[in-house]
Amino acid sequence: MTNELSSKVLLVEDEPVTNRAICQSFEKYNYTYVSVANLNEALDKVKTEHFDIIFSDIVLPDGSGLELLDTVHDYLLNVPFVIITASENDQLVQTALNRGATDFLSKPFNLQNIPTIIKRNIERKRIEHERQNPRNVKALLKAIKALISALEAKDSYTSGHSLRVAHYAKLMGNEMNLSEDEIYCLNLSAILHDIGKIGLPDHILKKSSSLLESEYHTAKEHPLIGSKIVGNIDELFEVAAIIRHHHERFDGRGYPDGLKGEAIPLLARVLAIVDAYEAIVSRRNYGTELTPQKAFTELEKNAGSQFDPMLVKIFVGLGEHPEFFNIKDELI
Repeated sequence: MTNELSSKVLLVEDEPVTNRAICQSFEKYNYTYVSVANLNEALDKVKTEHFDIIFSDIVLPDGSGLELLDTVHDYLLNVPFVIITASENDQLVQTALNRGATDFLSKPFNLQNIPTIIKRNIERKRIEHERQNPRNVKALLKAIKALISALEAKDSYTSGHSLRVAHYAKLMGNEMNLSEDEIYCLNLSAILHDIGKIGLPDHILKKSSSLLESEYHTAKEHPLIGSKIVGNIDELFEVAAIIRHHHERFDGRGYPDGLKGEAIPLLARVLAIVDAYEAIVSRRNYGTELTPQKAFTELEKNAGSQFDPMLVKIFVGLGEHPEFFNIKDELI
């Protein structure tokens, strides 16, 4: 979990004096920060950079901080959001809290309180993460497996595919020295990443030729459908976020939200690579499988555009791992 003293902060404040005062406070306490003055710049930043906490004024020259809050919430980015307001309208503050804000800062404010606000929100996020840990939903694993069985009945390809993706994902997690809980979360995300296909028409799932543009547009809905299905379970919030973003591209040209670079959740970037590799080496209803070495070459070709180049390098290195091709027939 991120240490609050190394947290990266996004500040959205159009009033120059207030903006500079808050920035000076960040500098005083050695926080890394990015400062913007309007909604459009803020929306661009959350799509292209990772932040540990966001401070935003409600009233902005080109919109409302609540619009930014809604976008962060829609993207399933688990980022503490602090509303800045000069208004004494308790209803406005309550509306922001109801829509997902985690704290508020009322003008005029004491700058010395900013480290306390950051610390308590980072700590609140840590506690929430522990509460939502997918290891806490073992009683629901039968229901999860039932969902997978339902999808397999509709799309036979998904069965072995998800198992193999989970296998490669676990190897990546170990190689990256992720925690046991992070590996478990990544494993569960790999198993469930295509669950949204249960909502796609059969003629698209089983089509043996390339999809038409309209069909491809429909197929691209499956990360959204899957994240909504899984997101109904509180403890699987992070899994839902990974599922939603596993088709984002490192260059920002992916879907559904066009996130770029490190703005894409780390585990979603991992899943994108292992999912693509397994699809390349397996026979699909359309297309031709390639050898592992040719698949690695394809991943390297797209490193920096479609995939995180650092993670591609790690994954390709796993090709020499003795367990790489030893895929076990188990789900969780």
